[in-house]
Amino acid sequence: MFVQMQTLPPALERLAKTPVLASEMPSGFSRVKIVRLAPNPTLGTLGAVRVDFVSAHTIESASYALLRTNAAALHLAQTEAKVNGGSLVRVRAAAVGRFAVAVAAETAAGASSLLHLAVAHLRRSGA
Repeated sequence: MFVQMQTLPPALERLAKTPVLASEMPSGFSRVKIVRLAPNPTLGTLGAVRVDFVSAHTIESASYALLRTNAAALHLAQTEAKVNGGSLVRVRAAAVGRFAVAVAAETAAGASSLLHLAVAHLRRSGA
C-alpha cells in the first residue's frame, strides 16, 4: 500500500524547509527533527509543522499550526495554553497572525524560552 504525501500550504512548506539555527535551539539540545502534519478538521487547521529538539535524555517541541483566520489562531493558542501537563511538561502558546505556536518543555522557564525561540524561527522563515 502506498501513502500519498499531502502537500502543505506554501507558508508551512517554507517553515518546514527553513533550517533551525543553533541560536534558535534550546540549550543542551543537539538534534532537530521536523514533522509535517496533515490538516485537522476538528481543530480547523490547514496543516501544521512540529519541530522536535532532541537531547540524550529528553525531547522538547514547538508546533506551528496554520489556521484560516487570525481569530481562529488566537482561539487555538488560548486553548493550547490551558493544557495541563502536570509535573511532566509545561506548555506555552501564542498566536502570530494566522499561526498558533505552541511549545512543550520540562520547566516553565524552558517553555517560555522555547516559545520565544519558536516565534523568532517563524518570523525568520517568512511564513
